[in-house]
Parts: sequence; C-alpha cells; structure tokens
Amino acid sequence: MNTKKLCLSLTYCDKEDGVISLLKKEGYWDNSKAWRYYGDSENNFASIGNQKSRAEDAITEKIINSVDAVLMAECLKKDIKPDGPDAPHSISDAQSKYFGIRDGNLSKITSTVRTGLAESICLVATGAKSSPCYSIIDMGEGQAPHKMPDTLLSIGRSNKLRIPFVQGKFNMGGTGVLPFCGKHNLQLVISKRNPQISKLENGDGSS
Repeated sequence: MNTKKLCLSLTYCDKEDGVISLLKKEGYWDNSKAWRYYGDSENNFASIGNQKSRAEDAITEKIINSVDAVLMAECLKKDIKPDGPDAPHSISDAQSKYFGIRDGNLSKITSTVRTGLAESICLVATGAKSSPCYSIIDMGEGQAPHKMPDTLLSIGRSNKLRIPFVQGKFNMGGTGVLPFCGKHNLQLVISKRNPQISKLENGDGSS
C-alpha cells in the first residue's frame, strides 16, 4: 500500500483496533525503526501527561491551535512575517484586519463571512457514541512534511512564542489530548502547506 492510500485508509478508522490492525498489516506497528519519539524526546510524557485533567479542556486546546493556524494563514498569505513589525499586534487586531471582526463580536460581520469562518474550522465526531472518534479539520497555514517534526510534532519549542496574535505560545497544547485517546493514546495528524503560502515560500506552490 502506498503512503497516500495508507493515509486515507487510516482516516476511515474510527477505532484503535482498526488502526493497529492496518499498521500491523503494513508492517509498521511492530517495527521500531518506523517510529520516533514525539518531540524527539524520550522523556516526552513529562510534558504530554501533565497538562489537562479533563478531556474537554484538552480538545479545546486543539481548537485554539486551529484558530491560530487560520490567523497565521491570513498573515502569511499577505507575505507578512508573523513576528515582524507589520504583523497584527494582538488577536483582536488580527481578527479585525483579516476578517473584519470588531471587538471579537461575530454579530458585526456578515452571514457570508461567518459561514466562511465556520467552514475554516470543523469538529467532527464519528464512530460509536460510547467511544467516539473526534476529528478537527482546519483550513489554516498547514505544514510541509519536512517541517512536521519542528512544528506540529514538536514539544516545548518557541515556534509561536514571539507571535503576538496567537494563543498557543508554549508548543504543548496539541499533545494534551493524548492521555485521553483510548488505550494506546493514538492520534493521526495529516497536514499540507497552504498552496498560497507555499508558492510565496518556494515559488512553485510545492509543499
């Protein structure tokens, strides 16, 4: 099975058993050479396991990260450095500049703009009610494959520390859900660099 087909097959797995069965069939689950430590840190549970005591708080952090990604996308699509002098100076400033939201009040924008925003971040539940599978999908900046270990799959780095208009500053919130992810703490992350941003960065839209 090629990488793309495997990735798509994993997205249809609503239960851990299905994920594990598929990975075993493809020779990954029991192959230690196919895996690396999250954040490239053997002691990563010191950060991952000590964040949130409730699952609903942990998943909220994922949604916050999606909001950050959407705001970052708008900034980068305008070819502005997120930590530079031309970037928004606060979350409310970014909301106003990029979406016309004044004072964080969504009633001040048109229904068309609200619909567009709603479609930019989605929370979807699938599988059994007793043990659902949650998927968070956003149309944010995205990450190229070679950047994943330093961004979405990193821990404790200063990626967003100096960016004034995002909420997730400490590079840990995305891992807070793992202790609540079934028996094996599995999470599937799929990302692609936003083509408009990639074109500015690479000149050809490749990611």
